Amino acid sequence: MSTPEQHDIDIPGSVFRDHPSVEVSASDRLKFAKQILLGLAIISSGIIAGYACYPANSAPAQLSELVKIGALPIVTLVISFYFPNGSKK
Repeated sequence: MSTPEQHDIDIPGSVFRDHPSVEVSASDRLKFAKQILLGLAIISSGIIAGYACYPANSAPAQLSELVKIGALPIVTLVISFYFPNGSKK
């Protein structure tokens, strides 16, 4: 059984030939970060309001724990992506 001949393919050169450098401007990054943070704030506020209205229900209590454990670290990652420390490597 013969193996097919292997060739090196220059994917970045062939796909991005017309656009050699793909860049995201600072204003676009800020807009994206604002959208993520606003979406998380709306979802978190809704969950917290649901827990405040129905404290005996276990579903809002579990969702509020999910917000504390999951959403807050995501917010810090988004903020640290947009505002990196000043040192360049």
